[in-house]
Amino acid sequence: MTVERQKLFDHWKNIPSFTYITVPEENYFSHPARREIIKILRNGKQELSPDGSSTKRHALNVTEISEELDKRLTKGKLKKTTLYFHLDVLLELGLIETVAILQEGPHRRNKTKYFGRVARNLFLSSTHDTCEKYQLQFTEFQILANLKGLELPKNFQEIPKQLIETQEEYYKVLGKWLTDNEDFIIKNNLEMNLLFDFLKLIYSIHPSYIKLLNNVLNAIQEEISNN
Repeated sequence: MTVERQKLFDHWKNIPSFTYITVPEENYFSHPARREIIKILRNGKQELSPDGSSTKRHALNVTEISEELDKRLTKGKLKKTTLYFHLDVLLELGLIETVAILQEGPHRRNKTKYFGRVARNLFLSSTHDTCEKYQLQFTEFQILANLKGLELPKNFQEIPKQLIETQEEYYKVLGKWLTDNEDFIIKNNLEMNLLFDFLKLIYSIHPSYIKLLNNVLNAIQEEISNN
């Protein structure tokens, strides 16, 4: 049992320092309980590990998560069935994972499942930023431009993919920079994902993005300004 319980503490050391994940907006960002569960697993629970190497555990069971949620949510306690539903959604999105299932309770008859994050820092973006939506937008404008006889850059339909590739490249750089400053950020009680969102906003005017879209702007600016 000691060896099995040690897995709950080793989990935090074994997962990546950060990961960037694109998730459907309605499946994560729309519900406060899911966001709080992610934070709870980030904060962990004070407890000395069996080998004495750690004083915090970041793999928690449903009861422990439920107790913390009750302190955080303002609209009353969350039913266990509802909590399981939210955990299933987070598992499906790839934000959390099952760390271990331990035999606990009287005579070790109860199977207790422990959940943890897939990375110490999760940098999330909603799928409205994905290439598919950009592609739909560009295709629709291409049709409009053709009907109006508006000349667009020859590489117009390639720009969405280039935009996403450029975004992902810089998001990884931003994630690494924040992770490198993780101790300082946590020490000062700052919210990692809010900082990430701010940096994404600032990088939206990065010269690489402007260069990709500048030819499109030049092509349509005169048309729009004349109306």
